[in-house]
Amino acid sequence: METTNVRRYTTLVRVKEFGATHADLFPADSLGASTFAELGVLVGRLTTYVASEAAGRSDARIGALTKAAARSALRTTLRAIAKTSRGVAVDSPDVAGKFTLPDTKDDHALLTTAQRFVTDVTPLSSAFVSHGLPGTFVADLQAKLDAFDRAANTRASAREAHIGARAGIDATIESAFTLLQRLDAIVENRIGGDPDLLAAWRSARHVEQTMRTPKPATPRPAAPAVTAPPAPAPHPAPAPAA
Repeated sequence: METTNVRRYTTLVRVKEFGATHADLFPADSLGASTFAELGVLVGRLTTYVASEAAGRSDARIGALTKAAARSALRTTLRAIAKTSRGVAVDSPDVAGKFTLPDTKDDHALLTTAQRFVTDVTPLSSAFVSHGLPGTFVADLQAKLDAFDRAANTRASAREAHIGARAGIDATIESAFTLLQRLDAIVENRIGGDPDLLAAWRSARHVEQTMRTPKPATPRPAAPAVTAPPAPAPHPAPAPAA
């Protein structure tokens, strides 16, 4: 969760606790009590979103690593088949150029290529095995293709969960701070005669500001040194008259 939203979320939790602690000041049928209740629902919803966003972020990070490993394993197998196909093509010219890897790093292109390799190499598997590939190489290719597909889908789902939770956080915080404007007026009027309680309320509803690191001052360029002009050479004294 972004730092600004963390601070706002913390404020909302404090406000909710203030309402629970001083519930006796707001009768059950009052606007203050119903607004605190609405805020409590939103804080509960926000807490769920926060947990979902954290889990989604963690799952997406792990999914990225898993996907990268699966991609690497799949590419390694495809490269071995492509390289072997050049040897097979010596006796079977129709194989030449049939097993080529995509130039792009696009995941969809990689999946499509792997699926094509499985289809095209299956009827030729004995020739590829005779050129040194293991007898299970087609099954191994399919397994690595499936692993990469699962990893890609898992990471995509985690990202969707993370992004959806973040959108929920933003929307819920905005709704809660709209209620906070109403509560601010109600609470200030209700406890305005108690300076200690009023200070506690203002402390609870205060949102801490992010400290900004001041930029270092840019040194001003030094003024160029001024060199005094050279003194004029003295004129020679006139020779005395004879």
